[in-house]
Amino acid sequence: MAHDARALALSVLEKVGRGKFAAPTLDLALERNPLERQERGLATDLVYGTLRRLRWLDASLAPRLRRPERLPPWLRWLLRAGAYEALFTPRPRHAVVHAWVETAKKRSPRLAGLANAVLRRVELIEAPEPVQLGVPDFLWKEWRARFAPLDWVEALNEPAPLWLTLYPGGRDLLEAQGIAYTPGPIPDAVRVEGRALREIEAFARGRAQPQNPASLFAAQLLDPPAGARVLDLAGGAGLKAAWLAARGAAVTSVDANARRQEEGRKNLRRLGLEVAFVRHDLTQPLELRAPYVLLDAPCLGTGTLRGHPELRMRLRPEDLPASAARQRRLLENAALAVEEGGVLVYAVCSLTQAEGEEQIARFVEAHPEFSAERFEAPLPVWSTGHGAYVRPTEGLDGFYYARLRKAYG
Repeated sequence: MAHDARALALSVLEKVGRGKFAAPTLDLALERNPLERQERGLATDLVYGTLRRLRWLDASLAPRLRRPERLPPWLRWLLRAGAYEALFTPRPRHAVVHAWVETAKKRSPRLAGLANAVLRRVELIEAPEPVQLGVPDFLWKEWRARFAPLDWVEALNEPAPLWLTLYPGGRDLLEAQGIAYTPGPIPDAVRVEGRALREIEAFARGRAQPQNPASLFAAQLLDPPAGARVLDLAGGAGLKAAWLAARGAAVTSVDANARRQEEGRKNLRRLGLEVAFVRHDLTQPLELRAPYVLLDAPCLGTGTLRGHPELRMRLRPEDLPASAARQRRLLENAALAVEEGGVLVYAVCSLTQAEGEEQIARFVEAHPEFSAERFEAPLPVWSTGHGAYVRPTEGLDGFYYARLRKAYG
């Protein structure tokens, strides 16, 4: 079992390379390994930094390696992480190289010399912007067409801040514990610096929940009155459902993933809130009806590259039409669940036209009983004909929202 920051980071990166998600894999590794705060920070930086800069690192390592694809996977990840630390952090090159060579020796003394030779000589090469910024080419092409200028993209390579959604009493607990926080751009959201979630009493006592404000705003945009019936579709672990329930709504969260719903039940118990959970495949019609329906549809997650950097190496051009097709089915079934006069909020944590504005434009054209409502967003947004995209700066995730009203009769 790894008990130093670099060995732990390498172990996590290997697992990510085999398909695991970075955040839960790193969290589990840190939970199982007794590292000091500084070492925990180093491991976190190595994992996220390597994944964010992966395209540029691979391009820079290529001149030093004849056939990198033939290297043992662990060694390839070691070279990437070592190159990241040498090229993107202020730590002295000689110390970085020595540390990674020692890590390599523990895995294979025979290959430690290769690690030494490569890491001593690797330098950042000139590369196209999407390579430097770690963005897939197909996504960069769309962003240039839709969201230029692209000065905001570098923000996706910054560490993700700890955002909390506060419940009644949460702010008092933060202040009583002496935890500094900054109010977020929307009600109930705050940003905490320099503290890990496990250290925060407000979280331990069920008065706070980690959640990006861009995600929370989807629930706030629905804005149901107290006592209203709400359907939270594709609700996952029920984070938005929790906020809606805390506002007095009668919420039913619907999702096909039983494991995620069980996580939601545990979290709702921690928060002291009640939400009904229904397991259902939303590609099929739903029998439930409500005047307020929220669909935070599964998507490519291109607005969350800051917190989920492993997506950068997994996204493919063919994923986009497949994702949009699935969302169309979910949106059709969500529309059936909206009562006359009711509201449907559609949201995705993605910055593509096919999953956002094009999706809603096509839907409204095919469903004249629905009309897009204008709304004010206290977040930095690009407004569109039917909704708005969140600009993912200052620690915000990128989202698209549309608020639709169903006519009577």
